[in-house]
Amino acid sequence: MPHRSSSSSKFLCAALLFAALVANTPHDAHAQRVLGVGEDATVVPRGALRISAQVTWSSHNETFGADGTRERLGAPLSPDSLGVLVVPSLRPIETSLRELARQPNANVTLGPLRTDFRARLARSAFVFDLGLTSRIQLTGRLPYEHTISEVVVDANPRNLEAHAANIGPNPALVAASAAARQNQRVVDSLMRAAQDLSNRLQACTTNPGDAVCNDRARVEALVREARTFAAGLARTYGIGVDSAAGSAYVPTRGSTFQSAIEDRVESLNASFKTYIPQLSLWETPFAAQVPVTTAQTRELLEQDLEIVPLGVVERSHIGDVEVGAKVMLLDTYGSPARARSSTSGGLRVAVGGLVRFGTAQLERPEDLVDVGTGDGQMDIEVNGVADVILTRRFWASGVARYGVQLEDEQRMRIPDVPRNPFVPAFREQQVGRDLGDYIEIVATPRYVYNDYLSLSAQWTYRRKAEDKYTGTFTVEDADGEPVALDASVLGIDTELTQQSIGGGLSISTLRAYDRGRARLPLEINFLHTQTLSGSGYAPRRFASSLQVRYYMRLFGAPLRPRQ
Repeated sequence: MPHRSSSSSKFLCAALLFAALVANTPHDAHAQRVLGVGEDATVVPRGALRISAQVTWSSHNETFGADGTRERLGAPLSPDSLGVLVVPSLRPIETSLRELARQPNANVTLGPLRTDFRARLARSAFVFDLGLTSRIQLTGRLPYEHTISEVVVDANPRNLEAHAANIGPNPALVAASAAARQNQRVVDSLMRAAQDLSNRLQACTTNPGDAVCNDRARVEALVREARTFAAGLARTYGIGVDSAAGSAYVPTRGSTFQSAIEDRVESLNASFKTYIPQLSLWETPFAAQVPVTTAQTRELLEQDLEIVPLGVVERSHIGDVEVGAKVMLLDTYGSPARARSSTSGGLRVAVGGLVRFGTAQLERPEDLVDVGTGDGQMDIEVNGVADVILTRRFWASGVARYGVQLEDEQRMRIPDVPRNPFVPAFREQQVGRDLGDYIEIVATPRYVYNDYLSLSAQWTYRRKAEDKYTGTFTVEDADGEPVALDASVLGIDTELTQQSIGGGLSISTLRAYDRGRARLPLEINFLHTQTLSGSGYAPRRFASSLQVRYYMRLFGAPLRPRQ
């Protein structure tokens, strides 16, 4: 069941209380049969004001990928490998381990990350429809949105052992640890053997019969390799002194890196034994015993990327405010009363438009799971609505919308590859943004049981063109190296399609109010929808909406139609 936030519930209660209070003011209702859920071609009569309070609860934890296949919402936040592409600060340890293990193309990884992500939205709105004339209606919509991001992060889950970590927390960083002492012994063994051979090389003038003197080039190379290798082990694994405290991460036991380094220690030991037969077998550097924990991973990501903690995020703010108008072009009935009594078909047609202002809040660049309260830029939309009345009980509405989303600028973090959410703070720039224009088609067939009750179905298709982002930048990374950024990567795979279906129930007291059998002129609509298919990472959303409409007269003649 969708999560009903307390703010939205209070909003709806306030709307109902408001309706009850204004019910005592002089007014008359527009006497008509129940309309049903969704938009239709009718307009509010001249001088009438219709106040609507609507709350929609929706949630989703899946999207439809670029090719239409279903994908977990947390999939982009669930990399198989927490390597340098996700955590740039791992680059120095990767470079060091490649040299120590002599594996120039190997990559370090802290292991896989599993992120479960569910987005919940509670959208509230007041809508005001004013009948300016018998055929022109002005509309204003004031939305208020409460978004909730529920995130659960699990580092190195057991079901993903195939992508096991090859580096983990360095045990030598613990004060007075056995690991640091063991690493010290390995380094000391290498350095003593190297120094022994070096001393013997220097004594070749007085002791030319020494075996090392006849193999000088090979011995000198062995000494250089041992000293370089020992210094690398000290810097990486740590030997318990400040000058060689060690890296935060070292290879895990049994990993390819650790095995290669252990093999190299044994190989050097064997090489030295050629010249020092009494040499014993050396120890090997102390490996990481466990992978990083979830808490350690979260802390690392927060520090490395300069992001807020991954967890539950709640946001409440005004959405994108709308102002528009609707004009009825054709009405074959001429009045609602005749439409009610007709047994033959009929047609109503209206056109309209609106301006949607960018009053919403966008997702914050430093929050990987934040859900904004709207697009945050200005749109211009034109639309048309047609009602086809088949009989007194069956009629349907068709709506077509086309929206132009105007250009603006926003601060965003620019990744190297599309849909990579792990972007460091230095990549945040002011970019040009032009969200794709959209079309939407809605069909709503209705069955009118009587003047008070209606059942409806609804089908919606939406398509949005690809977003465009502009701007090229050259910035410095954490190491002071220049990095080229191109904002166009943000628009890749953003062309979107979405298809949803739903059903609803409507109850109206308008007819009863006109007959003096109800105190309040109300319409109550309930609609449940769910997304069937889509592409371009459209959310697979389940939504339930409750709407209450209240009518009152502001000016002009009474609203009761002539019978």
